[in-house]
Amino acid sequence: MSIDTALATVDTSPYFERVLRHALKNHHVDAARLDGIHKEGAKGIVQLAAYFGTANLRPELEAARNRLVTLVGLALEAESGGRMDVATQLLRDKTLLALSKAGADRLRKLHALPSERLLAGPEVLRENEKDFLDKYTSVTPITFSRYLAERRVREQNQHHIELAYWLAGKFGVSRDDATEWHVFCESVVNSALLVLLNERKPAGFFSVDRFMKLHEAALKKRSPAFPTLDAWLEDAPAHLRSLMEKEKERFITKVLPVIREVPATELYRNQDRFSGLFFFDTSSVDEITHHDKARAEEWLRITGRQGDHTDVQCGVLLMIATGVPPARSLRKKDALQIWDNFRDKGFDENAVAHFIENVVPFEYQADVRRMWLEDLGPEARMQLDQHDEGDALDYLQDTCRASWKKRG
Repeated sequence: MSIDTALATVDTSPYFERVLRHALKNHHVDAARLDGIHKEGAKGIVQLAAYFGTANLRPELEAARNRLVTLVGLALEAESGGRMDVATQLLRDKTLLALSKAGADRLRKLHALPSERLLAGPEVLRENEKDFLDKYTSVTPITFSRYLAERRVREQNQHHIELAYWLAGKFGVSRDDATEWHVFCESVVNSALLVLLNERKPAGFFSVDRFMKLHEAALKKRSPAFPTLDAWLEDAPAHLRSLMEKEKERFITKVLPVIREVPATELYRNQDRFSGLFFFDTSSVDEITHHDKARAEEWLRITGRQGDHTDVQCGVLLMIATGVPPARSLRKKDALQIWDNFRDKGFDENAVAHFIENVVPFEYQADVRRMWLEDLGPEARMQLDQHDEGDALDYLQDTCRASWKKRG
């Protein structure tokens, strides 16, 4: 048999269609059941068309037919384990509506699992359920093998999230507080392991100052060991023990070499390169050094607790770039001064770089630096390099947190 002939024998039709053909060929489905399948199929198509759009349009009905075939096939293959004779018995004994619902329920459970290894609320980064069902039943109809692969990935994500929460709990952090960190699990695990590598009685997560001390201590370790963690793991669930062992090995082979090769200051300042490697708990007041406190106080003085808002950051950066005293809200006279100073001398890039490095909190630095270099800076140069005062003011008002009314 040639390769082309062998490939031609592979049946790529939907699993539901293969089961139905097998059932008819082997007389597992009689005429009465086949008639029932036709009636159930018509009803299911109308229901699915109405759920995702309208049952009155032909394209919606055709899409609904594909949805039904996908959902029923998913249920048949999952419940039969891919055994054709078992699947034909299911098709004989269960209605298409029940099988369609079973397939949809599997997708709903899949949707409920996390798509990212992120400590956050359940809806963060997750598409809504209806869009998810739409994608996997019509846009890119899911096969059972893809379903299994996606479920494995999401279950692993769930296990990593459980591990990060478990570690946080061992460090005295509640689940709710850890959720508020809104960081990826890897950074929490790496940070916990760095502490446990150096401290038998871990004093919580670290600020920048404590990280530098832990980094220095890690350089002196000849053979990495985590005795406190090993004691904790004795009472941990089996799946977390197994995963933690893998994470320890990953830390030793992947993270420790980075610590040994890259200076501590470079690791926490260069978030473009090392984003997500470690988690810095800046909310711990006891761990913040004098420099950290001064930085935090200066940023708070300027932004007034609005420092995570992009429009506030834009206004502050443009004021720094043009020598205008920075403030949370841009006054009209400040905007005019920005425009005049820019036309006179352009932007002071050194002042912006110094401000980002020494005043902007390190957790914002990478995003703020990227915004200035790739977005705000280039755009502002074009928008402010003009002779119309009104247009310049409109741009600054649209971009920054402004305190004056826009012209009519």
